[in-house]
Amino acid sequence: MGENDTGAGMDRRHFLKTTAAGGLAATGAVAGAGSAQETTTGDGQETTQSGGDRAGQLLPQYTYLNNPANYNPARHDAINLIGTQLNKLGLRANVQVFEWGTLYNRVMQEQNFGFTTWNRGLGIDPGRRMPEMFHSSNTSPGEGNFTGYVNKDLDPTLMQQLQTSNTDERVNMLHQIQKTVNRDVPMHPIVQMPNIIAYNNQQVTGWTDHIVGYYHFEPMTNVKVKADHNELRGTWPETLGTMNVLGYNNETKLIHQFEMLYDKLIRINSELEPDPKMSLATEWERPNDQTVRYKIRQDHQWHDGEDVTPEDVKFTLDYIKDSQIPLYSTQHEMYGTDSVSVDGQWVQVNFSEKIGPVHTLFSNQIPIVPKHKWESRSDPANMSIEKPVGSGPLQFDYWDQGSELSLTKYGDHWNTVNFDRRIWRIIPESSTVWSLLKDGTLNYLPFTRIGRQLSQNQKQSQIGVQSTPGDGWWHFSQNTRKPGLDDVAVRQAAVHTIPKTAINEQVLYGFATEGWNLVGESFGKYSNPDVKKYQQQGNGVEVGKERLREAGYTFDSNGKVHFPE
Repeated sequence: MGENDTGAGMDRRHFLKTTAAGGLAATGAVAGAGSAQETTTGDGQETTQSGGDRAGQLLPQYTYLNNPANYNPARHDAINLIGTQLNKLGLRANVQVFEWGTLYNRVMQEQNFGFTTWNRGLGIDPGRRMPEMFHSSNTSPGEGNFTGYVNKDLDPTLMQQLQTSNTDERVNMLHQIQKTVNRDVPMHPIVQMPNIIAYNNQQVTGWTDHIVGYYHFEPMTNVKVKADHNELRGTWPETLGTMNVLGYNNETKLIHQFEMLYDKLIRINSELEPDPKMSLATEWERPNDQTVRYKIRQDHQWHDGEDVTPEDVKFTLDYIKDSQIPLYSTQHEMYGTDSVSVDGQWVQVNFSEKIGPVHTLFSNQIPIVPKHKWESRSDPANMSIEKPVGSGPLQFDYWDQGSELSLTKYGDHWNTVNFDRRIWRIIPESSTVWSLLKDGTLNYLPFTRIGRQLSQNQKQSQIGVQSTPGDGWWHFSQNTRKPGLDDVAVRQAAVHTIPKTAINEQVLYGFATEGWNLVGESFGKYSNPDVKKYQQQGNGVEVGKERLREAGYTFDSNGKVHFPE
């Protein structure tokens, strides 16, 4: 995944209150917050009606946010290509470059954009982030539905798929969600991004594939270092910011650290199955649809030598609920106060509602923290943590903020890593990173950018590159609050113009695959093969123009688009 793929929190209880019980999404939908409405006719074709107060007017100018060329060169070039296509379509797309933090704030807090693109991922479960990204009640500043997409007919399905434990029923619901979102396109994948890692093959071997990436517990505990120093040496282009596992912003660079510093009740292996060999719980059972019992591993210690106990698990679950930790709001809304209990080595959680794929939605998401370290901390989400204490296979060594982080092997873990230390150095400049990888100063790139340097350097004898289909994509997102973009016809026309083939072949050197569905084929049966596909070839602009004409839009002598009369 990319640099900062925030899974902004969602309040599940709030969703449950605001979504009426019912079946799958109905045929009618209100797409966007503006005056244009989209309805579905009996034959499934969309028609569009725009507000009369803007009839015949020129569509406004839209800002397409771009990252600096030296931050992510490939994505920078891809956005410029798409911007050119949008202007050929007749939209006035103004591509503007912003530093990453400013760009992100413009989207998430200010909601001041027309189009935006970065990398997003779904994680282990293809449905977990769907409500966050598309539920109608999650559109306020800072919340995850940053496109402002509103479809109250889809909302019940977005939530019900989180509650059903019947796999076939859930697959059908997720297929319906994919079909609707691909039709309404508030967000569309430009390219499906692989998990990819470049490394110095004279020092590192043994990478194993996992859908969420090579940072995952399983690949990280399999990899071996054959250099004499026995250190895994990586880099990241920006500082880490915090060591607070309960107070970070779900940034990928920090997920890499916390994945190895803390254990979780259940971990999911590369076969997407709960695996007791990697988990803090050695056994689990579901007495009914609303209860799960976990048997906590015995004879395991925190990094400071204290025993890891079932009471630590209960404390963690109670603590994040009592403290309303935003990062885990999806999870702590699933159970009530006093719903976690301890019986010997077992911890029981009584959920408020039926819970579906519990291990991907709950058990695999929450890091277990030590009670003796956290119980005196009254504001955990805003704590400054200097020396984190976990129980995972790596333990904190030192952190020179802005320069370097070191984690060392925790030899008493039941599933140890095969190296002595993992060190990350902050190095923004990409050519420097590659030089250091080739000469062995670094030996792996946890944030391996796809681009010219990867294409060229993979030919070097000491460079290894491994990739596997991932859970994420570069998204093309449209602000449905903006006049014009509140109309599904305009959004569909814009998506038609995306030069997917050119971006993959010319910018990404064929490492990616052309995007077509938010839940890609790497998720197997959860991916709907029948979703609407959009034109990707050279005539995409003409297909987009035709879509606009069908909806009543006109073009002036300069080729610019006007609202229907």
